Amino acid sequence: MFIDHVNAVLTKHSGRALDQLEIKFIFETKLVDYLNNWIRFAMSAHTKSLAFDLAPPSNFPEYGDHYRFPFEQFTDNKSVSCLACLQLSFVRFEPPPTSFIGFPNLRKLHLHVVKTTRQDLESVLCSCVNLEWLSLLRCHLKDEMKVVRRPLSHLRYLHVVYCDITKIEFDAPNLSTFVYDGPYRPITLHHATKLENVRFWFRGAVFQHATASLLNGLPDVQNLTLQLGTQRLEVFYIVTTFELWFSLSR
Repeated sequence: MFIDHVNAVLTKHSGRALDQLEIKFIFETKLVDYLNNWIRFAMSAHTKSLAFDLAPPSNFPEYGDHYRFPFEQFTDNKSVSCLACLQLSFVRFEPPPTSFIGFPNLRKLHLHVVKTTRQDLESVLCSCVNLEWLSLLRCHLKDEMKVVRRPLSHLRYLHVVYCDITKIEFDAPNLSTFVYDGPYRPITLHHATKLENVRFWFRGAVFQHATASLLNGLPDVQNLTLQLGTQRLEVFYIVTTFELWFSLSR
């Protein structure tokens, strides 16, 4: 019934440009062909905002494999260039084919429960040359989250929450806001001279170790908020005078 309803709606819009397409239901492997067809339709309709929310409500491992995102369908420069916002939930990234042209005009990318590797994630992000806003929620790389092969020169907002990673390293010279929630991990943001607001919630971190490592990895940050367990620490780091103010409360 749901499949028929979606197909009927898309048929009514056939041949017309589409500003937004959002599909939300729990993924099953038997639906792969339908999902591929809907993405194909979205690209042919020059969709500006595409959202696929396929995540189950809980117990993700019990629902089997994730939907393989079909990068091979993103090969037409005219249609792909229209895509400005992409939201993906419960998908997996495999190495993009050589025909994949990237997302040249993508401004906003939200990834939720995405199954991928460090290399594949970096390849995808490096193809988003105009990306301004990036959010990653529960993306378990079990490796470094590293994007340094090509700078994300337009990235201004970075949000990383509950991701199973060992390190964060980005080259984002225009980054102004960074939010992280999860276990303490080494963080390095290269050339982030415009970084103004940083907010961390570290779980199980040692205060002295976390603070020293962060200030070494984020030398240009102006406003830094740390939350360690039940303690809240606010640090205002003035680059010109190298002074620190601490406000600690329970």
